[in-house]
Amino acid sequence: MSGFFRKREAEPAPEPPRKPTEPPLGDGSQTLYVTGDARRDTDRIRLLVESLREVSSTLDPDQLLVTMVDRAVKLVGAERGLLFTTDRDGRPMLRVGRDAAGRDLPANAAFSTRVVETVLAGGKSVCEKIDAGGDFDPSRSMIDLNIRAVMSVPLVAQEKRLGVLCVDTRASERTFSRSDLRYFEAFADMLAMVWVNRQAVEERLRAERMRQDLDLARNIQRDLVPERPLVAEGYSMCGRVVPAAETGGDYFDFFRTRDDMLAMVLGDVSGHGIGAALIMAAARAYLRAFCQSSSSPRSILRRVNRALGLDIADDLFMSMFLCVLDPRTRDFYYANAGQTNPVLLHAGTLETEDYRVTGIALGVEDETDYEERGPYRLDPGDTVVMFSDGLTELRKGEELYGRARVIQSIKRHGRGSAEQILEGVFKDALDWAPDENEHIDDLTVAVLRADN
Repeated sequence: MSGFFRKREAEPAPEPPRKPTEPPLGDGSQTLYVTGDARRDTDRIRLLVESLREVSSTLDPDQLLVTMVDRAVKLVGAERGLLFTTDRDGRPMLRVGRDAAGRDLPANAAFSTRVVETVLAGGKSVCEKIDAGGDFDPSRSMIDLNIRAVMSVPLVAQEKRLGVLCVDTRASERTFSRSDLRYFEAFADMLAMVWVNRQAVEERLRAERMRQDLDLARNIQRDLVPERPLVAEGYSMCGRVVPAAETGGDYFDFFRTRDDMLAMVLGDVSGHGIGAALIMAAARAYLRAFCQSSSSPRSILRRVNRALGLDIADDLFMSMFLCVLDPRTRDFYYANAGQTNPVLLHAGTLETEDYRVTGIALGVEDETDYEERGPYRLDPGDTVVMFSDGLTELRKGEELYGRARVIQSIKRHGRGSAEQILEGVFKDALDWAPDENEHIDDLTVAVLRADN
């Protein structure tokens, strides 16, 4: 019986719980922002989710950065938030600065230069307090602003450092703890992912808009040039544009003037895309309208230049060669506003001569004059070949196709019809440089031939 009623031995007293040691700053343990205070941790997670939802739903790229900073200030109870990227020299550039009331900070807002530069240059996160003895750039941040505490974390996504996010406070009762820093780091990681994803979306949208603009420009360009050759009263006219990867502003046209003469034109707008195509469309409209009241290349180019001066930006211009032919007398007149010199091929000898520039490009000066040359006579078989600089500047590696090869090609096919010459000139050039990636500009050729 005594064995059953033996007094129990006293159990050892439980050891008091050990206080967890905090890891050193900047070791990347962002999940340690949980404090153990259930209510506080719940509020933090809720605020983090709300912040992420608001940032993710902000579509405007500039407003996205503002929202990021506002939420950062609210998240950690700071007085200011600042987002930095780098300028061309690698120095910190303040992109967004906001206070706790959601107001913009001045562009010259003072900040802890050393802290920002350290993190921006690849350093770890920083959490410093005035009583910690850290170097705080006191001439500005501590003395001028009386900053008591600062946190600065990198915004990194896909191994790319996008910038630095800083928060600070002047309140002595509100300094930042290590758990605040972990919480701030977790938020910064989410912001960086949203930011880089938004940049990717913006790049795709820009690429799509550019593709649409190029398609529209190509359609405008295609619709403005004649689809079929013109054969009239013993003369043939034809032309073609082979677009480059980026659409330019090459243009050719042929039509009858008021006096029932034949006009032919080749032009090239500086630049690429929809802007160049619209300038080309305006020039075509002006040209055709003015040719209904005059048959003088000089007069027509002067009026086109004056009209384009009202439409064209200061950094744009358009070169143009315009010739007018009287099929009854075979008289041929031209004026050349900065366009590549066309070539006249004599049928009897297959010798060539140039139709040289007689004035500056359209749109450079509001009032300018152009020398009109002629009359020249086109004998049967004589051919005028016009081409843009995209043909002579066609590349194969570092070598240019050049004007000499163009003239050789014209002579080689000079006995053929206008269309045969056109096809031959294009074939020779594209056989020489078959890689379409080498075509940095449109290739445009127009041919006028006296058939009999």
